[in-house]
Amino acid sequence: MGASADVTKPLTLVSGYLGSGKTTLINHVLRSGALGRAAVVVNDFGDVNIDAALIRSSGADTIELTNGCICCQITDDVQRTMGVLAARDDLDHVVCEVSGIGDPAQLGAWRTYPGFRPGGVVVCVDAGMTVRRLRDEFVADVVQAQIQAADLLVVTKAEAAGTAAVSLTVEACGTIAAEVPVEVVRDDDWAPVLRALEGVRAGAEVSTGAEVRADAEVRAVERVPSRAGVRTARSTDRTPARPMEHAAVHSTVTVDVPRPADVDAIIAVLRSHAAHLVRAKGIVQDAAGTWVAVQLAGGEVTVETATAAAGSAASGSAASDARSSAIVLIAAGPDADEALERAAQELAGRHGR
Repeated sequence: MGASADVTKPLTLVSGYLGSGKTTLINHVLRSGALGRAAVVVNDFGDVNIDAALIRSSGADTIELTNGCICCQITDDVQRTMGVLAARDDLDHVVCEVSGIGDPAQLGAWRTYPGFRPGGVVVCVDAGMTVRRLRDEFVADVVQAQIQAADLLVVTKAEAAGTAAVSLTVEACGTIAAEVPVEVVRDDDWAPVLRALEGVRAGAEVSTGAEVRADAEVRAVERVPSRAGVRTARSTDRTPARPMEHAAVHSTVTVDVPRPADVDAIIAVLRSHAAHLVRAKGIVQDAAGTWVAVQLAGGEVTVETATAAAGSAASGSAASDARSSAIVLIAAGPDADEALERAAQELAGRHGR
């Protein structure tokens, strides 16, 4: 039975550029219970949904959407997912984590899908990187569009960035979206953000972000065969559009890493290529049998314990093999493919591929 027109649940979109803290925010929300019984729809740009694995480790009801950015591909899979969630009567809220290269305004229509009501657009902005990205000719349009679409802006990584960088980030947000409230997360205190989201759950009026671009063009993502152990995804159209199509300037490769992984070698490779990658993330198993999440964001590499490997988008792929895990690499700009090729070759070479 479909969802009743009179019974709806809020659909909140969580957005922000690659590595800005979306998954961290969602995990804090889930642990707090601020949204009640919530399901999370996670969309990663690439073959392996690392974010879904990191959220699932918190015990969330998590649904994966991989193989590209759902802003670019409104597929039958997406529509089936939304239909199933709308019909469930055991949920208070649905959260959709938009791909880090996605424009949440292009997904605004899903917030009025039968069975849902608008639950707000929360956009994370990295205090240490946002101002720089807004000056980057290849990703500025993406970051600006995300900020413009927000109902709530969350400034993350404040301690690492410093007071001056935080001030510049807040100022930049105010210039782009003057009427949108901004919360700065300091000392890992997410309480103000959680209170704002609780207001949404309670039915408080949500301001309107950028208008939904109903004429947004659907861009297919081409799967490009490559050598063993490396899988590539890129947009089939690199022609600038209105604004420059976000998927058109980003490319990604997935490097399969056999177990046990040399975590120190992975860290060294990511650090050596940090200037040319906008994001890297993966869950691998080390020599001691421990699963660890290795991430590159804002030029910094971090490692933390994870509970399990990420699943593969393609059944039977190397990443779904019990002996393998994977690292996803993402780059932007006209030299993205070359940057990814160099990093992927070194990463695969360190693991005997």
